[in-house]
Amino acid sequence: MKITILRGIGLATALLLASCGDSTGPAAERNSGGDGSSTLLVKVDVDASDVAGGFVTDFLVEVRDALDNPVSGAAVTITNSTLGVVTLLEDPGTGDYEATRNSFPAGDFELSVVAVNGTDRVEGVVLGGPGVHSITAPLLNATVSSLEELTITWTVPSQAVSAEVETRDWGPALVPDAGVYVIPITSNMANPSQRIRIWRYNEVAIAGGLIGSRMRVKVRQTLEPFTVQ
Repeated sequence: MKITILRGIGLATALLLASCGDSTGPAAERNSGGDGSSTLLVKVDVDASDVAGGFVTDFLVEVRDALDNPVSGAAVTITNSTLGVVTLLEDPGTGDYEATRNSFPAGDFELSVVAVNGTDRVEGVVLGGPGVHSITAPLLNATVSSLEELTITWTVPSQAVSAEVETRDWGPALVPDAGVYVIPITSNMANPSQRIRIWRYNEVAIAGGLIGSRMRVKVRQTLEPFTVQ
C-alpha cells in the first residue's frame, strides 16, 4: 500500500511539472493559438536585445479591425511566469500597445486582448519562450585564423523554431537552432574587431484572430570583440 501511495505521489508530481512545460524542450511544442472572436487582427512582437549588463525586452501588440482600422481602448496583457502580468499601454489613438522591461524572462508568454466592447477578443494564446542563450565559441577576446572555417556554438535552453547568425562581414543567415554553425573560410574575413550576433525565434499563429494574426518572440545575444587574423 505504501509503495502504491508513493508511486501515486510521484506520478502526480511529474504531471504537475509537465503541465508547467515552461522552458524545457522545443519552444514550439508549448505554443497554443488560443481562441477568440475572429474579429481582430493582432500582431505581437516580443523583442529582447542584449545590452551592457543584461537585456531590454520590448513588447508591441498591434490591434486592428477587419477594415485595418486601429482598435483603441483595448485591455492588452502578456503574462509570464517570471515577470507576472505585463500590461501594455496604447500610444493614444494608434491601436499600438507597448511595454518595456529591463530583462528577458525565462518561461512562456500568454496573450490576452479584449476590446472595450467586451466582445472582440483574443485570449489564451501561448508562445513558448526560447530562453536566453550564450555564445560559447569563439571566446571573448580570442584570436582565430582567417585561413580556417569559423565554428560558432551557442547554448540552446529551449530549442527555437529558427536562429539567425551574423558577423560584421557576413550574414545574417537563417539557420536551425542546433547550437552550432560553421562559417566557411571564404566568409571568415580578417578583422581585428570582429563581432558575432545570434538571434533565436519562435512564432505562433493566433487562432482566434483574423487571418495574419501572429505572436513572435526573438532574443539576441552578442559576442564582441574577437580577432580574426
